[in-house]
Amino acid sequence: MYRAVAAAALIASLAWGEGGMPGAFLNYGLAPRSLAMGKTFTGVADDAQASYFNPGGLFQLNAQEVLLAHSQLYGARLDYVGYALPTREYGTFSLMLLNYGAEGVEARTVQNDRYEDYLFAENAYAISYAYNPWSLVGFGANIKLVSKNLAQYSSIGVGADAGALIRAPGPLSFGLTVQNVIQPSLQLDRIPEVYPRILRLGTAVRLLDGRALIAADIATPLVYDTDSLGYPTRKFTPHPEPHGGIEFQLVPGVLLQRVGVDGNEISLGLGVHKSWGKMGMGVDYAFLLHYESKYRLAPTHKVGFFMDFSGFRIWVDAVPSKFSPTPEDKQNVLWMDIRLMTRAPIKRWQLLIKNSFGEVVRSYSGWETPPLRMTWDGLDDAGRLVSDGRYYYEIITVDERNSSLEYSGSLTEIRTRGPQGKVEIRPGQQ
Repeated sequence: MYRAVAAAALIASLAWGEGGMPGAFLNYGLAPRSLAMGKTFTGVADDAQASYFNPGGLFQLNAQEVLLAHSQLYGARLDYVGYALPTREYGTFSLMLLNYGAEGVEARTVQNDRYEDYLFAENAYAISYAYNPWSLVGFGANIKLVSKNLAQYSSIGVGADAGALIRAPGPLSFGLTVQNVIQPSLQLDRIPEVYPRILRLGTAVRLLDGRALIAADIATPLVYDTDSLGYPTRKFTPHPEPHGGIEFQLVPGVLLQRVGVDGNEISLGLGVHKSWGKMGMGVDYAFLLHYESKYRLAPTHKVGFFMDFSGFRIWVDAVPSKFSPTPEDKQNVLWMDIRLMTRAPIKRWQLLIKNSFGEVVRSYSGWETPPLRMTWDGLDDAGRLVSDGRYYYEIITVDERNSSLEYSGSLTEIRTRGPQGKVEIRPGQQ
């Protein structure tokens, strides 16, 4: 017999403020983005983490995404690898690998003699699927294989989650998830551990043209009949745990700041992202302070990396990069090639050209699929030559399922003036 303190009790107490809930590592959080927002994500669910918080939200992904994350957990660690694949006709698929554990855990006999250190680990492997029968509603589920190792003991169980997400017209979205609809049961020695069902409710609102995201979650275990299980075990009663967080784009699409709070921790975070027409990548960081322990527990750090590529996208490639318009020469134009891949046929589109102040100088729009190549002669909508400077574009499409794609980026630099200087003319010179 061992009298070791398993690391599992720690994350359970962090997540629920109690001495141990089976499978609590599946209810803590994954990547720095959600962790920095107070572990809220049920009503957001717009990246690969959706398979963990709310598989119903996976339908929002427009590109393939790979997400990696590492978290410190007071002597333990939590590592995550996720991949999401949206398809045009068959919904969105996702794979997730989650490892929580610690090495070198001290063990002692009942006589308090030191024994050989041991390993503790819990792993979850999940396959998720989401489909949206309507443009603003998605349903999803996953099936997961859970394993646990503690010293010489090990066990495997199978479980499943189900969730839904609704994007209301406007900035609001709502999510609901029931984790462990099929409850994993693992038995290391004599008494099985049955993962309780967890209900998660979440909402999110996007403001300031999407620059600000405010989200809130409530998570609680559901009561289940312990007598029907045929062995003594704990009975979990509803215990609502609130979560709240904010994400703000300091520099739209590039630099993001996050803050959040839950029943145990205050969290802060930063993200640096970069998108190109064909792909995007970014690094996120979260810093968590455990105020419930009166800050006796040291702060923890979370880091993550993501890359998205392929999938459903739209962007504009323009040549030349420096353009000198001459209205009298109709052959001198800026060529704009539109690249796009959408889930369904496009029913309307709009392309805006903006100056460095964000003012729209030229607009194009139409119905059905936009032309693959367009031109700009350097004139604004009133037919006047635009001033010198850097110009940007914003393109938006809406398909027949009312799903939108949008992208913005640098278009060209206008140069119409020659070199600046003075020409000296002396009397008598021709």
